[in-house]
Amino acid sequence: MKIVVVDDSRLARLELTEQLSHISGASLVGEAANIRQAKQQIETLKPDVVLLDINMPGGDGFKLLEQLDYLPQVIFVTAYDHYAVKSFEFNALDYLLKPVTLPRLQAALDKLQPVSQNEQKLALHQQFFIKDGDNCFFVTLADVICFEAMGNYTRVHLANATPATYRSISAIAQRLPAESFFRANRSWIINTHYINEITPSIAGGFDVQLQHNKQVEISRRQASAFRQHWSL
Repeated sequence: MKIVVVDDSRLARLELTEQLSHISGASLVGEAANIRQAKQQIETLKPDVVLLDINMPGGDGFKLLEQLDYLPQVIFVTAYDHYAVKSFEFNALDYLLKPVTLPRLQAALDKLQPVSQNEQKLALHQQFFIKDGDNCFFVTLADVICFEAMGNYTRVHLANATPATYRSISAIAQRLPAESFFRANRSWIINTHYINEITPSIAGGFDVQLQHNKQVEISRRQASAFRQHWSL
């Protein structure tokens, strides 16, 4: 379990580091004191989970999550309880109030669910089931145009419907075949078979026009990976 601690308080980071040393399987791989450092650490180290403070110099923890292309699971660690509802809009694993006790931290990390070895990659011809409210869908993976993260669930864009599934987009990404699906940014996964047109964007990435009037931006960071994967 690779962990990055993000908190502007050095004392808070030391306390969490000490507690993590007593938790079996926990490996502290990085620390950050502000948003800029945190973004670099997370994108480089790709941790399984981030222990994230909310109020920090240069922007809050929510702003950090909006900037990430690689999105790990998140446990918020803060002195304020009024951010709790908003935290779960970001699919937070847990919300801990300072001072954090070792049993409470252990319980939060116990919620981290690694991808089961039995959850194999899906093939394009395979079907999967979605129950969205009173509606049920049996979808062939090849018919999915793109996936869109919507807080703590993911919307599945089809030609004539957009059902939602209560799984994170990161969990879905791990089951998709890489030869057909690409993580365009932290909120979107596109099926490359539906790409009609690609143009450079002002931000340094690409603007992608998909079939059925879907438009998605490939972020600047992901643009490099896209070129490497699909260039001759």
